[in-house]
Amino acid sequence: MTVRFTTYNLLDLSGAETPGARQHYDMIAGVIRTLDADVLAVQEILAPDVATAAGRLRELADDVGMRCEVPGAAGSSGNSGSSSSEAAVAFGGHGYHVGLMWREGIEPVPGSLRCYGGRDFWHGLALVTLDVGGTRIRHGSFHATPFSPGLRADQNERLVAAVTRPVGEPPVLVGADWNTECADRIPDGQAWTLYEPADPYADVEWFADLIYQCQWDYDDQGRRRHRADRRPGDVLWAGGLHDVAAVTSAGWQATTGHHPADSYGQHGIRRRIDAVRVTSPLVPAMRAHRVHDTEQTRAASDHLPVTVEYLPAAAGG
Repeated sequence: MTVRFTTYNLLDLSGAETPGARQHYDMIAGVIRTLDADVLAVQEILAPDVATAAGRLRELADDVGMRCEVPGAAGSSGNSGSSSSEAAVAFGGHGYHVGLMWREGIEPVPGSLRCYGGRDFWHGLALVTLDVGGTRIRHGSFHATPFSPGLRADQNERLVAAVTRPVGEPPVLVGADWNTECADRIPDGQAWTLYEPADPYADVEWFADLIYQCQWDYDDQGRRRHRADRRPGDVLWAGGLHDVAAVTSAGWQATTGHHPADSYGQHGIRRRIDAVRVTSPLVPAMRAHRVHDTEQTRAASDHLPVTVEYLPAAAGG
C-alpha cells in the first residue's frame, strides 16, 4: 500500500469572521477534500497565540475529515498511565504557523511530536512520527523565510540537523514552502547535472524584491547582473534531504506565479518552491510526484499543492 503525502501553503488562512476570510477558508477546505491526501503538511495558518493556532488547525482538520492530535508519552500529564495530547502545530515567530494532519486509520506515535517555532526558525517546523500500515515514518511541515537567502541557508542547516539527528529515528519526509530554488543534482551519464537548470530570474529586469532570491554583481561598466541564489537549496541536498521531483524524474512544473497576490508572478516569474524532501532511506520508496494545477487550486492560494506517493515497505534502514 502506498501513502500520499501533500504539502500546501494556505495563503494567510485565518479564522476572521469576515465574508472574505470565510470564503477563502471554504475554498481552502474544498481543495483539501479533493486532494485525498493520507498526510497533509500545511503552512500559513495565521494566529496571534499558540492556543489559537492549535484551535484553527483542529477546526480545519475537523472540517476536512482529518486528525491532528498527537498523544503524549504515557504519564506525560503527570498521572500514571495517562497522557495528554497536542495539536501538531509549530508556532512561528512572525504570525505564520505550520501544521500536520492525517486521515483516520493512520496513528501518531505517542510522544513523537516535535515543534520548533520562532526561537529556532523564521516560521517553524512540526514533526510527527506516524504509523502507516505497520511502518513508522516521520512527517514534517516547514516554512522557510521569504527574506534573506543567507538566513535561509543557515536555517536550512538547522533543519537538516533537526530531521536527521539523533541517529536511529525513522526516515523523514518534509513538505514545505522552501522559498528557494532547487539545487539537487541528478546523474547524467558520468556527470551530475542540475535537476532544475533553468534560472527563473535570468531574463527578468531587476526589481527590488530580487534581493531576497538572487545573487548579483556588476560588470566593468557598473551594470548589475543577477542570478538565482541556490545556496539554501544546495544546503538541503548536500545535507541529505532529496527533492522528490528530482528523485522521481518528474517534469518541471511551477507551484507559484499564477496568483495576483504573488509579487514575483506580477513580473512574469514562475517558481517551483513548494516541494517534499526526503532522507536517503526513503529515496527507493518514492513512487510518484504531482503538482495539483486546477482552476480551483489557482483561485484558492498563491501556492499549488504538491503530492508525493511512497511505499513504506520499500524504505531503507
